[in-house]
Amino acid sequence: MPFTMRQRRAWPLARRAAPVLGLGVLLGFAGPFGSHPPLSAPVRYAFWIGMVFVGYAAALAAEKLVPEAPVPRPLRPGAVAIASALPLTFVAAWVIPLLRPGHVYQPSQLPALFCIVAAVQLAIVFTLLRKSNAQPQPWPPSAQNRERSGAFPPALLSRLPSRLGQEIIALEAEDHYLRVHTTLGSDLVLMRLSDAIAAIEPDLGLQVHRSWWVAQDAICEVIRSEQRSHLKLRNGLLAPVGRTYSAAVRARAARLPPGD
Repeated sequence: MPFTMRQRRAWPLARRAAPVLGLGVLLGFAGPFGSHPPLSAPVRYAFWIGMVFVGYAAALAAEKLVPEAPVPRPLRPGAVAIASALPLTFVAAWVIPLLRPGHVYQPSQLPALFCIVAAVQLAIVFTLLRKSNAQPQPWPPSAQNRERSGAFPPALLSRLPSRLGQEIIALEAEDHYLRVHTTLGSDLVLMRLSDAIAAIEPDLGLQVHRSWWVAQDAICEVIRSEQRSHLKLRNGLLAPVGRTYSAAVRARAARLPPGD
């Protein structure tokens, strides 16, 4: 079954559910920032586990929104933590009075609450997003120093909306259509995957699944699991590696174990 768009978007959060849960349990046990003893143990654990899950999702979103160029890499974790803490401050100010009736935050108290939330977000960024913040090792870029658009068939490029540009990073078969992924987004065109692959120069990329072709210079890293290996592309997309194609992928990269 093809790896759907919804599954791809949920994959990063699902893959780290155990560490997120562990951090929430740890904070629930420690009861920092005055959450113990005012909150009973079940309520305290539920509060911190929920806040860490929401905080992790907010950090993932902030990581994509915070621009990389203006922010030096050593300061980027702090910028992500602050950006994600801004909305979560208001979430905490709304949730805490529900758990502690009568404990309402006044506007003058929000800066202090923001500092607490930012501290938690900083812990989340350093403990759970460290791998995301690390610079991935790209594969050998066989096609990076050439005009990439000229290597794709005109019949494919002419069907793409202008808003997507022409820097194709992956092709995905969906029923009778072909979803073309570029650095600017994706769209469907009426074309078979096999016809598109046959018209693309071989050294530009490779087929990694019966429903997927990826550009070699778009691959950032290999994500391994017990069920199947995936290739993470530079736009965050995850392409599954099929068993039939794993040998070809290993021959090209010399770093991928057999797929499922």
